Amino acid sequence: MKLNIELSTNNTHIGNSYLIRTRKSMESKIKDILEERKAKGYLITRSVKSYIREWKGHNRLYYMHLFRNHTKDVDLEENIPLWKEIIWMILSL
Repeated sequence: MKLNIELSTNNTHIGNSYLIRTRKSMESKIKDILEERKAKGYLITRSVKSYIREWKGHNRLYYMHLFRNHTKDVDLEENIPLWKEIIWMILSL
């Protein structure tokens, strides 16, 4: 299985994101995605660290066997509210 990445103006969907487990690999992939978003003129409202925290949070839930249908993929939305940032920060620790 490989990652399936789909970009839209307000979201980046990464299918099978659970396959990437290291912070370094996530950071590399996110930097590539941000370059592609910039090239397409799509919105970028978050830091690399913010995207990594959300991805790590999804992975943590996936590997805890919680909500696996929803946590095997990650949707990195733009303009997320502060409460979501806080949740992903806690889950990514």
